[in-house]
Amino acid sequence: MRLFIHLPIFCLFLWGIAIPAVGDPLEDFNPVTPLEDPGEILNLLDELESESPDSDDVGYLLHPANTSSPRDTTVSFLKLTQRFYDLISDESYSSKERVEVFHLFGQMQEFFDLRGVAPSLQKDYASASAIYLREIIDRVGLPLLEDIPDERMMSKAIKDGFPARWQLPGMPFEIIRIDSGEDEGHYVFSSETLMEVKPLFSEIRHLPYRTDKAKDFYYYFFLTPNPVIPSALIDNLPSWALADFYEQTVWQWLSMLIVLLAAVLSVLLLRMLIKRIANGKADLVRHSLFLIPPGYTIVVCYISHDLIDDKIFITGDVFQVVVYVIYAIILMCAIILIFMLGTIVADIVTGSKRLHQSFDSQLTRIGIRILSIVVCLAILIQGLHHIGFSLATVIAGAGVTGLAVALAAQSTLRNVFGSLMILLDKPFRVGQRIKVGATDGVVEEIGLRSTKIRLLTGHVTSIPNERMADAEIENIGQRPYIRRLTNITITYGTPIPKVRRAVEIIREILSVPEDFIAEVGNQHPNACINHPDFRPRVAFNEFNPDSLNILMIYWHFPPDYWESMAFTQRINETIMKRFEEEGIEFAFPTQTIHLAGEKVTPFPNIEAESNGPANETTSS
Repeated sequence: MRLFIHLPIFCLFLWGIAIPAVGDPLEDFNPVTPLEDPGEILNLLDELESESPDSDDVGYLLHPANTSSPRDTTVSFLKLTQRFYDLISDESYSSKERVEVFHLFGQMQEFFDLRGVAPSLQKDYASASAIYLREIIDRVGLPLLEDIPDERMMSKAIKDGFPARWQLPGMPFEIIRIDSGEDEGHYVFSSETLMEVKPLFSEIRHLPYRTDKAKDFYYYFFLTPNPVIPSALIDNLPSWALADFYEQTVWQWLSMLIVLLAAVLSVLLLRMLIKRIANGKADLVRHSLFLIPPGYTIVVCYISHDLIDDKIFITGDVFQVVVYVIYAIILMCAIILIFMLGTIVADIVTGSKRLHQSFDSQLTRIGIRILSIVVCLAILIQGLHHIGFSLATVIAGAGVTGLAVALAAQSTLRNVFGSLMILLDKPFRVGQRIKVGATDGVVEEIGLRSTKIRLLTGHVTSIPNERMADAEIENIGQRPYIRRLTNITITYGTPIPKVRRAVEIIREILSVPEDFIAEVGNQHPNACINHPDFRPRVAFNEFNPDSLNILMIYWHFPPDYWESMAFTQRINETIMKRFEEEGIEFAFPTQTIHLAGEKVTPFPNIEAESNGPANETTSS
């Protein structure tokens, strides 16, 4: 019998040895990551664990909002709003406390589901909602702390299939659990609470307080200025200036209007001044000066935002409208600034001596333009998201808009792609003379939509890049030389020896004498047409209807048009002089008519027998 009694006891003893007791250090033992031995820093740990004399001053700065459960959210909300009230209701709080006020101001957004609120308004929206909610709670009250579910109670409820939310008794406010995103697992007041808290406060604000711990919270938050403005100055204002009008006092309205009016006037005056200074300046200087107004406008907007938000202390819906307007102006000015900056960089690249009139400069310029447009679109999308538009909605809208624009502006897009093809294929460049169909002129600009050509008449014509990319282009500016092919005609009555002499004379005129010694700076005038691979060519090649034809070809280096014209004039004058000395006559268009029955003059003497019986008619 004793064996049966002692056997279970013995088994329990063995069980106790085999399994560590609760709290035994072996319970958390991990052979992979062994525990750190604190023996070497025990003194340091003692100092850090001791109570700091300034711990009360920094406690609220270091302690964030606790939203682990509906109970923790409620308690933490009351603690932080109470501290917030204690600070803003004290007219003489220090600069250190001012830092704490801004910290608490930011912590208010931890208590609310702000996923549907614009990022630029989340902090102000949450702080205003916190004031309304605290005013309601102080009038309506809360259930017993034990009746507010903690984390353990909520976990059990979720396991039992209940929704992860808790509604404040007697109020249409819910604390919900965030199930996704960076705040997953936190319990916050729902987005519906944000929408209902202000209307409900307006309905019950006449009710008496159940506690005066945060009495007149609404007044101290909405209707008092920043402590930077002396309270004595506000107290001495007339009663009408302290009247409440749409959550702001009259003096706050007037101060905000003065700030906005001063900002607008300063921007307009600066714009007028810049226009006057930039008048008559070079393009690069003018574009650089025009960067100042949008940049200045952005700075003024931020200063105005700081004055209205932090100094005059505009709050509520009025502040939200002001923020929307200010951020829209900042967004517009940022886009203008980026686009103009891209224009300036493009002008600098185009004006560079190294890249001047090269395809690299034109390709770089268009690339900078396209890049600036892409950056502007990115800023626009991010700015709209910051103002409050859903990023998915903005991107979807941009896609639909892009499709509509692509369908409506097909020709423009074809021109843009045509410009890219031109710049990549490089059939011509800026400054070169080209011939496209009947258009002959010098290329002045290769743009995104069209190519501008200065015609030989002085006019400028623009040809869409779509046509330029498909057209047959004759690039006159890329020729390595200027070829002259001309026919020198002499009369039919010229004897063969003189024909041969005419060819010899022309060859002599075009050649460089063998005994000529070329020196540096002393080149023969005909050296420009006597390239080793392109020698002048002269030949008696054709019997024309009214003349004997001598073909003359030479290639002028370099391909300078006006130098070639001057050389051509000298050659022509020399040929005329030498032919006159040799008695060789130039032919001109003639027509000889023989009447029937008359004796025909032999071929070689047609022109020589000027007194013959033939009746000649000459026309030019």
